[in-house]
Amino acid sequence: RVPTGLNRLIGLKPSFGAWPTKGVVPACQSLDCVTLFTHELDDAILIDTIVRGIDKTDPWSRDIPRQLSSMSILPNKICLISDSSIEFFGPYTTKYQLAWQKTIKRIQHLNIPIEYIDEHDFAEAASMLYGGPWIVERWSDLDEFVNHQQPNAIFPITENILRSGTNRNYTASFLFKTIHQLQKLKCRTHQQLENAVLIMPTSGGTWTREQVRQNPIQTNNDMGRYTNHCNLLDLCAIAISSDDATDDVPFGITLFSKYNNEHLISNLVDLFLKYQTMTTKTQQEITTFVVVCGLHMRGLSLEKQMLEYRSKFIREDETAPFYKLYQLSTIPSKPALVRTTKNIDEGTSIKVEVWEMPLSSFGAFTAQIPSPLSIGKVILKHGSQIP
Repeated sequence: RVPTGLNRLIGLKPSFGAWPTKGVVPACQSLDCVTLFTHELDDAILIDTIVRGIDKTDPWSRDIPRQLSSMSILPNKICLISDSSIEFFGPYTTKYQLAWQKTIKRIQHLNIPIEYIDEHDFAEAASMLYGGPWIVERWSDLDEFVNHQQPNAIFPITENILRSGTNRNYTASFLFKTIHQLQKLKCRTHQQLENAVLIMPTSGGTWTREQVRQNPIQTNNDMGRYTNHCNLLDLCAIAISSDDATDDVPFGITLFSKYNNEHLISNLVDLFLKYQTMTTKTQQEITTFVVVCGLHMRGLSLEKQMLEYRSKFIREDETAPFYKLYQLSTIPSKPALVRTTKNIDEGTSIKVEVWEMPLSSFGAFTAQIPSPLSIGKVILKHGSQIP
């Protein structure tokens, strides 16, 4: 789910056992789930429908048929973690916080009751993934490979984590105490998420590669803080992108519910994404392309007008070969682009620039163009016409 959040993808984590894991190299057999990345929610649901089903040769497979989905089947409530419990980190801390606040506002507009809950049970379960007896299970699955089949082939940091499973403090007594505590957490969580969906940031931030190299274990623990509880608590989940933290840094959220509630989270995801698309289109300004030559081009005296009207440079281009450029006897002197007949011998291609301007600015921009100049459609060398 974290790679999903960092790449504007859809990530589906089905209920444990709903997808067979036969043939999958085990990481932690009692928790392993096959997950998928897609660009569209419909693709994820289609694949889930095809793959889901019991495999009698897989000891971990469970018969968890997907419930018939309908947009009328939405959760009775949405659970959010109290703001004071959500921690953000990394070089984009403030940007991630703002993106999460924007997401909460979108969630509030879905008209589904919201309940704020404590993060403690989820955080405690997450801490068990690599700080509890399941690291012993990981080692038991892979020790033969690490020690005998492919010694020195494992990335050193990964090997150190796996070898922590040999810690003598991980006794049988510790194992059962942890299992019993996890069962209590699971029971409370499933009661909270009965006909409900929990929404959390997929990650509270991201790190630079250099920061990860300096402290690989802690930075990865930070990245998994809001996802590591999922399999231990027997939840299903879908991760999606929300408002970007910055133009080049995505921000994602994950929707969780108890096992066999994929229909609730997929329907809520569908509703959220449709509302997100609708509001994004509403917020986006309608724009038009404008061709400029002369003093409005970059680096010249009237470029500032293009910027004042919130225009964005797109590209350099050339007109079709039937234009002429005249120097007007104005003060100061100004160029005028004039179209001739469609006879190549009467004109030439003129270098111009294509800009994108908000349509709401276009009228004011044209109104300040002095006579005898005006603005009109321009045909470019490849035949396109702007505006």
